[in-house]
Amino acid sequence: MNPLIIVLCTVVMAFASATPTVTEIEKTSQKPDTEKLKLPEGNSGIAAKYPGDVGMDKDPNVVFVENFEGVDAVNALKDCWESVQNIDIMSFSNDTPPGSFGKQSLLMTHIGGESNGGHLYRRLLPGHEKLYLRFYVKFHPDGYPIHHFVHMGGYNPPTPWPQGGAGIRPHGDKRFSTGIEPHGQRWVWDYYTYWCEMRGSPPRGQTWGNSFIRDSSLSVARGKWTCVELMMKMNDSGETNGEIALWLDGRLVSHLHKGFPKGKWIYDKFILGEGGEAIRWNDAKGETEFFEVSPGGHPFEGFRWRTEEKLNLNFLWLLLYITKAPAGHVSQVYFDDIVVATEYIGPIAK
Repeated sequence: MNPLIIVLCTVVMAFASATPTVTEIEKTSQKPDTEKLKLPEGNSGIAAKYPGDVGMDKDPNVVFVENFEGVDAVNALKDCWESVQNIDIMSFSNDTPPGSFGKQSLLMTHIGGESNGGHLYRRLLPGHEKLYLRFYVKFHPDGYPIHHFVHMGGYNPPTPWPQGGAGIRPHGDKRFSTGIEPHGQRWVWDYYTYWCEMRGSPPRGQTWGNSFIRDSSLSVARGKWTCVELMMKMNDSGETNGEIALWLDGRLVSHLHKGFPKGKWIYDKFILGEGGEAIRWNDAKGETEFFEVSPGGHPFEGFRWRTEEKLNLNFLWLLLYITKAPAGHVSQVYFDDIVVATEYIGPIAK
């Protein structure tokens, strides 16, 4: 492998369940064992020690770095990523995030009617109990709404390609994932999460990715670089103490864990801060149920990402998936300065 590619593609080698009933999940949500947990923000992470991200790949807490530097042709991406789909839509651009030492970023150009997009995917072996993913992204203002975007999660066993399973609740010993996505026509940041206790929807209880933020103030700032960071933490055996968190430009905008925040479920959507009438799909009965929750909502039940210890965080999927763009419509998305680490990373330090 080209030594320049080795520098930009650093990997540090550290380190059949039954789905619970709705009743079991509701009981868990009413017994929180913690309040809001404090997480770091701003320039208080790993990146603060490496201005411009220079040398961050050598940090002992860093698992993977991709800055697209030192690569002369997009085909060289196959040296860093195990699955590269539709490489023809990928190119390099001299448009880079403010403060980055790099000279180029990855540009994915989607043309309506020609494909559904493309992806870069790789395993993060041997797997981890907690990971932070930071990436910079820039959406062209004329881009068409995106169906699915960047995902992190785990497969058991880990595979060198991304797995399907849309609309199917995963088994707790097989897989889980969280996507960070610019949702819908409104372009609002939210999660798109699959796990063994995810909520279903009518008419047959299908389980599409669950969402948890639904905050119109978190609209995507198209036409400018945004620093996005996702944290996922595994649950202990038999517990629902798994976590997710999201930062935008170093500001913590979401954190879900056992007991926090409060809200209610409307099928597959957790509505923050609301009580009153809630709705769930009862798998056993095959029908919708209406029920009441306390004013202000129930404490969130937490995540049981797994029921088998062998399942952990072990993949990163950089995905641009657009399905309904008009023929010939051009959508462009830039990616740069991707870092995966076991501790909070934060924005690029200047």
